[in-house]
Amino acid sequence: MVDDEPRVLDGVRRNLASHFSIEVALSGAEGLAILERNRHSTDPFAVVISDMMMPQMNGAQFLGKAHQVAPDAVLMILSGQADLPSTIAAVNDSNLFRFIAKPCSPHGLRSAIDDALRQYQLVHAERELLQKTLAGSVDVLSQLLSLGNPDAYSRTTRTSRLVDTAARSLHLSHVWELRAAAKLSQIGLVAIPPDVVDRVETGANPTPEEIAMYATHPQVAHDLLIRIPRMERVARWIAQQNSDGSHPAENDEEGFCIDVLAVATKFVAARQQAEEPTATARRLTGTCRHRPDVVQTVLHAATSAGHSDEIRELTVRDLRLGMVFQHDVLATSGVVLVRKGDTVTEAVKIRLANFAATVGVNEPIRVAEGTPAGAA
Repeated sequence: MVDDEPRVLDGVRRNLASHFSIEVALSGAEGLAILERNRHSTDPFAVVISDMMMPQMNGAQFLGKAHQVAPDAVLMILSGQADLPSTIAAVNDSNLFRFIAKPCSPHGLRSAIDDALRQYQLVHAERELLQKTLAGSVDVLSQLLSLGNPDAYSRTTRTSRLVDTAARSLHLSHVWELRAAAKLSQIGLVAIPPDVVDRVETGANPTPEEIAMYATHPQVAHDLLIRIPRMERVARWIAQQNSDGSHPAENDEEGFCIDVLAVATKFVAARQQAEEPTATARRLTGTCRHRPDVVQTVLHAATSAGHSDEIRELTVRDLRLGMVFQHDVLATSGVVLVRKGDTVTEAVKIRLANFAATVGVNEPIRVAEGTPAGAA
């Protein structure tokens, strides 16, 4: 709660501290500093309340900035005086939940905060349900890719590891969407012949026509995913995964997410052609088209010594979910079933079990419990 009158804040704490955990500030600047310190906390502010008429920064200005720092918080004004333009600004610029007039009884304020908390919980419950539903769908699509195109799935796995590590290091808030974009970034390759993909990605003298065909796969993925509600942003980021980072001056988080995905996919593609991560970082930094901090963060993720547990040799029947393959798994006919570095999933287990029961699988299979070093 923000108010430039200490007695108001003292009264609120005295009357409501037994019901809520309250932090107070005597100015908008002080309130923003508190919110900024809490930005990445696992216990975020659910409600922000502000007086309207304050020096230096009024309530509408404060809540507009507070909404940028804490977009999930429910915002309210508690004020005895306000002009109409400021009130309209508070409603339009910060998604104001309620305007409460002073004087307000402790019971009335508590009731308003209870309503705000219910709104906060409702929004979060809907978001959690949506994200879990979409996350489940993304996992299914990703595992289907592992069955239809093991090479593409292997690249997806490597890209996902880089993106996940970089997103956490950069404290990005759209993490679930970025993870989804990484998992589905290669799904458009199902429309391109595998030998064409192999020639382009390994640099084995592809024709100009094959290079042009390969370049369409991000747009193919976009056109498939854009039909799924709430996946519009994910589809847009995937379509831009081959972006040259031509807007490095952008400071918005979406720009960062697009650059993280683009840089990660370029690291993985370069690794396909045996280019060392440090050389890739120098090349991408030299273009001045990608954010240097993003390039360095992805480089660190690509070169960090990943955790690698004791390597074991198992049969298909003994594989467990989450294990990491330490070599390509081949059918006895020579067909590549799983690529080195991929993770054991339900779909992979079913695929290997079916091949083992019919064609045959080369065993034993070398796996590790943890993420292997040099995952990129």
